[in-house]
Amino acid sequence: MGKYLGLDLGTDSIGWAIIDNDTNQVINSGVNIYNTGFKNKQFTPVNKTKKRQKSSIVLCIIATILLIVSIIDVINWQFWLNISLTTYIAVLTLYLQGNK
Repeated sequence: MGKYLGLDLGTDSIGWAIIDNDTNQVINSGVNIYNTGFKNKQFTPVNKTKKRQKSSIVLCIIATILLIVSIIDVINWQFWLNISLTTYIAVLTLYLQGNK
């Protein structure tokens, strides 16, 4: 009684098919292929580097604040110091990934 439209949306192509619901047969189908593809500017190497630099700066600020808290909080200083050092390690990891 009805028809189904099936779509396959990819980064480089769009596929489609029309199927009759009563007979379960394909009425028509096709594909359009695009040579340019999908290029997201967000994932270019320059923007990745800028994003890592911003993340490193933010993480350094957070780690410094946590280090100050570890000095102020006499009771839980080890907890805050561990979090601070872990954050500094995360910054070093981001930095080393950017230099590959």
